[in-house]
Amino acid sequence: MRTPRFNQPAPKSGAPETTMPTAIRPFFFQRAAWTLVLGLAAFVCAQAQDKYPSKPIRVVVPFPAGTAPDVMARYWGDRISKQLQQPVVIDNRAGASTIVGTQAVTTAPADGYTLLYTASGTLTINPFVYKKLPYQPQDLVPVTRMLSIPLVVSVPVQSPYKTLADLIKDAKARPGEVSYASYGVGTVPHMSMAYFANSAGLALNHVPYRDGGLTDVLGGRVSTAFSPIADVLPYIKAGKVRPLAVSSTHRLESLPQVPTVAEAFPGFEGDSWHGVFAVKGTPQPIVDLLASLSRRIAESDEYRRYLGEFGLIPVGGSPADFTQLVGTESKRWVKVVKDNNITLE
Repeated sequence: MRTPRFNQPAPKSGAPETTMPTAIRPFFFQRAAWTLVLGLAAFVCAQAQDKYPSKPIRVVVPFPAGTAPDVMARYWGDRISKQLQQPVVIDNRAGASTIVGTQAVTTAPADGYTLLYTASGTLTINPFVYKKLPYQPQDLVPVTRMLSIPLVVSVPVQSPYKTLADLIKDAKARPGEVSYASYGVGTVPHMSMAYFANSAGLALNHVPYRDGGLTDVLGGRVSTAFSPIADVLPYIKAGKVRPLAVSSTHRLESLPQVPTVAEAFPGFEGDSWHGVFAVKGTPQPIVDLLASLSRRIAESDEYRRYLGEFGLIPVGGSPADFTQLVGTESKRWVKVVKDNNITLE
């Protein structure tokens, strides 16, 4: 018996039979339509990414307006805006040791239009100090470390401490009596001094201040402080403060005669920094673009001169460099947190 044929025109003589059977046509055209739709979607996504940014970029700064991170973020944002030909809007979201602003970024779309400009404690200290934190370091993608902030062990000019060795000797002779100021529990100045005390085998008395306590250091009411260089450099130049050591691995151009803590305790490093982060899942081409433009800023003579006025050090570097740094510092600070039982609610 002959197999029944679908109703279709007979093929031309000598030509292969290519006409599609009627029963298969709906499936074929549906599949072709979906293929076209998916292809167009991929094209549109690629075009949107190629055109980044096509609207203003919001940069969340988890510090109040007028603070150092805010000032530096605005400098960065202005230069990025000029390079990308799109507005960069600074959004100050201060509160809870940078937690409020950081959380606002981690819950934003991963499209490159919401970024975080923050200091080192947000990612390398907060996750270990706070018992409950609404974000994790993995929720953010490191883009570029823009600058490094050396800290300075300083004392008032009337202090009997002429060198770091003098401070160590007196602190060992009077355990718990030598005091130091900081911006509060879990801040980089607090953690760096705790790290130094552990390295030297000292028991120091921590006195936290909202403003860092440098005024009380100048007045001799507190023995010392491990202060950010931008805070203390004007007083050093004015002859009101004596620098004993710096937290960087190398001596600073702005204070070439001041030794590093690492010269007495090899491996010590306690600098803070500022950096740019994107939301986890942000397309890599966007991350790479922002990193490239940020490095261009960091390597400019204008930026170096600007930071030099405050004793700050331009950095730049790749996302991979920055990711490695965050990991290395996290290991350092989690040990300090555990060794000193530092916790916050």
